[in-house]
Amino acid sequence: MSESNTSSTESERRQVVANALLDSPDIESVLRLTVVKDKAEKTLVVAAGVAMVETLPNHVISHALRDAKRRVKEALGEECDVFLEPDLVRDPDWSEPETDVIVIRASD
Repeated sequence: MSESNTSSTESERRQVVANALLDSPDIESVLRLTVVKDKAEKTLVVAAGVAMVETLPNHVISHALRDAKRRVKEALGEECDVFLEPDLVRDPDWSEPETDVIVIRASD
């Protein structure tokens, strides 16, 4: 296989993985992505950092990551190990409540 074909295949594979990861309302973006062939095991290894909104409950984050791993495996259609690391980012639509909403004013 020529070097340009290998690069094209790797680039296409990375795009397929990125698309599978982003096919979720809970994953904002793919921050880091590595896809390599483990020659000894003859499997693909996918490692990615994904941005997720910090205000999501833990059970939603857990489910979103498990679902993303499933989508990546289905998209690649080959034996692979998928490792995802969530990076929590501030929700741009969420704002801190005003202090007077939280604090009860004294009556004296």
